[in-house]
Amino acid sequence: MDVELLAAASAEFERVVRGLPEEAWGLPTPCEVDVRELVEHVVQGNQFAVAVLAGASAAEAWAAVRDEQAGDLAKSGAQQIDAFRGATEDQVVHHPAGDISAEAFLRYRLVDVVVHAWDLLWTARQDDTLDPTVTEQLWALVEPHLTEMLAFGSYGDGPSGELTSDASAELRLLDAFGRRPGTTT
Repeated sequence: MDVELLAAASAEFERVVRGLPEEAWGLPTPCEVDVRELVEHVVQGNQFAVAVLAGASAAEAWAAVRDEQAGDLAKSGAQQIDAFRGATEDQVVHHPAGDISAEAFLRYRLVDVVVHAWDLLWTARQDDTLDPTVTEQLWALVEPHLTEMLAFGSYGDGPSGELTSDASAELRLLDAFGRRPGTTT
């Protein structure tokens, strides 16, 4: 499992959050929640990951996350990284969509962190270019699993079918998960 990619993706998400202007925190994102709620979603996702990687059921993990404050972004990210470091690729994770491997779960978490970093930048009308190393490595990791990930149903409208063959890894990644860079909707 590429836990170092998760560490880089988490650092990128934290960089984005630190750079958000104060006036952006109440703005609506492409995810139909505001910026603050989207950051809390990622923090809670990190906390959820720690719990299910420790063996909790999805219901137990969500109950524990809901009983806590959203928590600190950097701390939750570090705890998630440590939890994945302690997991094996084939470890069973009790995901809300059914049992999956820790390796598959890592792909879901990576997409969540990276795509939501872009959502925040886009919402705040900041330069929405993400770390190219992160997006290139993530695209290489998820492209072979794209069909199964999209079948999960939580990734927007899916690919537009409008990208040219020379599109960057970032554009391919974002487009695959329903984001349309360069648009205002």
